[in-house]
Amino acid sequence: MRELVRQPLDSVAFHAKYGPWAVIAGASEGTGECYARELAAMGINLVLVSRRLPALEALGEKLKAAHGIEYRAVAQDLTERNAGLRIVEAADGLDVGLYISNAGADGFASFFEDSTDSAHRLVRMNISTLIDAANGFGKAFLARGKGGIVVMASGAGLGGQPNLAMYSATKAFEINFAESLWAEYHERGIDVIAIAAPIMRTPMLLRTVPEGFDLSDVYDPADVTHNALAGLLAGEPVQIVPDGPGQEKQPQVMADRKDRLVGFVEFNKTFTGG
Repeated sequence: MRELVRQPLDSVAFHAKYGPWAVIAGASEGTGECYARELAAMGINLVLVSRRLPALEALGEKLKAAHGIEYRAVAQDLTERNAGLRIVEAADGLDVGLYISNAGADGFASFFEDSTDSAHRLVRMNISTLIDAANGFGKAFLARGKGGIVVMASGAGLGGQPNLAMYSATKAFEINFAESLWAEYHERGIDVIAIAAPIMRTPMLLRTVPEGFDLSDVYDPADVTHNALAGLLAGEPVQIVPDGPGQEKQPQVMADRKDRLVGFVEFNKTFTGG
């Protein structure tokens, strides 16, 4: 697999800022499981959300035995209407300091030839569910004076791609939405980061790629999720993991996006008086 240098992460500081509970939407395998394992190792309790309740319970029991954490397993299809509202309700009564939007789907499609059913499912999963969940948890974070949101987007959100019209469009929404929340709330103690994720060796990838697909240039999802958590604590608004055509330019793209955001934060103060 492709090497990704891990950023330093202070687990004590992370727990103090984003504990004692974290919610992971899309937690049963792959990057969601990686997030769960690392957070549990820090002693953070977990609300695990996905369609597959047995997988969540099996993961939760393993992490409880290994790290002594508490967990809630919540069966929820992230493509359903009002899924985000139900995720917030499932965490009622818990002191949640971190929400991770980790919805995953195979978005490969031929837009004109196919029906729009899958397109609308992607909109509900990557946009509507994120909007409602981020709004609900964000209100709680404002009240407690701290908190964090990780949005697992994709490098596909940096521009259009063939056969990924709706996937790339909804992932672009995720990146811009997270960056905008960072710009608006970072100075008020709420950290938000968008991850333009690369191709990773996840169970979903292995189920969908054709036989003979070269896996030597894909990333370890545990490295990507670790750096996402480190970037959140460091106050980064976006991480672009180099991948695909033009990847040599992507570090500069990431730097330029942050410079633009910082500029708009200052520009916005002329309107808000902040």
